[in-house]
Amino acid sequence: MRARRRGIATLARLAGCVAVAAACAYNGVYNARRADHDGERALLAGDDTAAARSFALASAAAETLLARSPNSRWNDEALALAGRGLAFTGDCGHALSRLDVARVRARDLAIRESAAVAAGWCLMRGARYSEALALLEPLQRSRDDDIAALATRWSAQALLAQGNATGAARILARDDPGGADWTLARDAFDRGLVARAESLLVRRATANDLRPQLPTLLRDLWLHGDTAAALRVTRAAVASRGNAELRAVARVTMAELLLGANRDMEARALLAPVPRLSADSILVARSRDAMLASAVRGAASFDEILRATREDASARGRTSSAILLARTLAGRDSASGAGNFLAAEVVRDSLAAPRAARSMFLALPVGSPLAAKAWLAAARLAGDSAPEYVRTVRARWPDSPYLRAFDGHDPDTLAVAADTLLRRTWDEAILVYADSLNARRAASASSIPARRP
Repeated sequence: MRARRRGIATLARLAGCVAVAAACAYNGVYNARRADHDGERALLAGDDTAAARSFALASAAAETLLARSPNSRWNDEALALAGRGLAFTGDCGHALSRLDVARVRARDLAIRESAAVAAGWCLMRGARYSEALALLEPLQRSRDDDIAALATRWSAQALLAQGNATGAARILARDDPGGADWTLARDAFDRGLVARAESLLVRRATANDLRPQLPTLLRDLWLHGDTAAALRVTRAAVASRGNAELRAVARVTMAELLLGANRDMEARALLAPVPRLSADSILVARSRDAMLASAVRGAASFDEILRATREDASARGRTSSAILLARTLAGRDSASGAGNFLAAEVVRDSLAAPRAARSMFLALPVGSPLAAKAWLAAARLAGDSAPEYVRTVRARWPDSPYLRAFDGHDPDTLAVAADTLLRRTWDEAILVYADSLNARRAASASSIPARRP
């Protein structure tokens, strides 16, 4: 009887251990499933960074399960989850072995399909396009809408990589004809077929079909040198009745590019309606900052720049911050002129306002140890008048170490001492600037009304 009781107790303990092991295994596969689902959602949304984070968690949970419970009933699913996690975090070399075993062993069709779509992705990434299509094309008819969507997307990419744009368009057009045009436009641009890309983009804009890819394509067209094409696409987009936020983004994107090319009037025309179109406070701030940048570029003096700032007190961004820094530096000026010299550099470099910067350089006191340096800096902004500025430096400050450096000689200790003065003035001013900037941000934050629950 006693032996029988011991046997029953042993069996109970074994059963308990088995139950605990099963519970741990299920918990592992549950965590992997959840992370995998989050990763797939991010993939479909086009957020590759978030997808990689989630798939890394899925892979870790699945690999832990495989290591601790090699004979678990969930091993086939764990193999698929581990392989998908490896695939979508960039380790296709190890992923394919996991995925191939899962595709063969799993009885559940959903597991086989989830492994197959990841394997197809890896094959496409490895430029094995025919093999990828053999896996992905049947999955386009999957009952799982997410698997079908990813298989369709990657099949189209594989066909595009093979040069079969017609086939890619046919696949994409089944569910999203407009999306096909956007994909083909990207492909056409990447292949150097700018006219084709422009035609497709204008067609989508005319159909009021604007997508998040628009600003990236506009920048790419512009930076490729096809500025006229970029402008034509922008005009078509802003004239459409498509998504108002995307129209506003297109306006700001193109305006910033135009400002960089000194085409201020065209930029201002694009920027003016943005506050009415967009509810995005960051985008509106970008547009106002760009408008302020346009207003100060042609200013003849720092006083004009300050007036522009007062007139557009709502501007927040790089331009307004640069004005605050220049104002802080000028306010720290002394008989040496170091503060005004540094302020002029900020106006020249950060505000791209050469006329105002030149006038600030020329306003330094004649007796300043930085006067010659300032006039030589002004000469670089004076165009055809530059030689006259240099002659003035030679006449007024013939022994200036900055003039000797300008003529190609090594700078001497006098220049080093003056530059030390500049560094000290900068270090003192930057503390005041940081405090002012923080105070401005705090005031801006407090002026935003709280949302009602």
